[in-house]
Amino acid sequence: MTMPNDRPRDPLGKALPSDAGLAPIDVTRLPSPHTLFLRALLSSRKPANAQRLPPLAFARRNVTLDADAIARYARLCGFTAAHGVPPTWPHLLAFPLHMLLMTDRAFPFAMLGMVHLDNRIRQHASLTPGERLDLDVRCGPLFAHDKGQVFTVLTTARRDGVVVWSGESGYLRTGVPDPLGAPYRAALGADPSLAKTAAWHVPGDLGRQYARVSGDYNPIHLWPVTARLFGFAHPIIHGMWSFARSLAAVLPADAPCLDLLVEFKRPLPLPGDVTLWRDACGGAFELRDAAGTVPHLRGRWQHAPTVSSSPLDPDPS
Repeated sequence: MTMPNDRPRDPLGKALPSDAGLAPIDVTRLPSPHTLFLRALLSSRKPANAQRLPPLAFARRNVTLDADAIARYARLCGFTAAHGVPPTWPHLLAFPLHMLLMTDRAFPFAMLGMVHLDNRIRQHASLTPGERLDLDVRCGPLFAHDKGQVFTVLTTARRDGVVVWSGESGYLRTGVPDPLGAPYRAALGADPSLAKTAAWHVPGDLGRQYARVSGDYNPIHLWPVTARLFGFAHPIIHGMWSFARSLAAVLPADAPCLDLLVEFKRPLPLPGDVTLWRDACGGAFELRDAAGTVPHLRGRWQHAPTVSSSPLDPDPS
């Protein structure tokens, strides 16, 4: 394995990285999840200072959309065969590159204790098991939050050189004084018109189940004893499972091109019970507690146009 402001926008509304022309480091063999967690643990010694992000970018070439792995993930998240490849699946493929980037010595913030604030996904074409994608992950813009520094990680997936999927993940590093960038603002507000449409029980071992299909073995998701080491009375489920489970319930099967947004509000402790609330006429939805009063996440989906190429292309060649 080869190791390693304000948000400007293009006409499609996508964030443009300041280092869009940076050639990524090709990763030919991923480290194990345990090695990645050790890197995250070692990063905890980094000071909580506001700093610009370094010009870091990592890439994996010819990543197969493995049918068996996708099927296991789909079952755990509630997607049906009619959904095809879930639109959140490329995020999981790119997550080890996120870990490499955020645990790199040049990255200024400690990874453990980061809060996943939001995720934006744009899928420009349908994906099929067996296809191969080229993944690119790099640093995005910074935002100032009243609790610390928000930074973004940008992901691009190409098929035969054409951008077919892009993701923008926002993370909060708490306790950073004088954060840089424009003020962070949530895009989704409370919607009193949403109606309850489903209720689910979330089992206590779901974090371990999801870790096995996602590769995200953060200890806050696994066992009560490991969660308590990081300040949680109970393990909490991964936010991306909650997002995927909600999408599986609201997305139509005939939507190959999508624009998705989620904002994570409250951790979901395990075990637990949740309710899904949605707009019958639109794409807004919320995952709330059993009583329907506390939101765990807010999201929205909408159809997106098919594009043959994308301005969010950090490697035009």
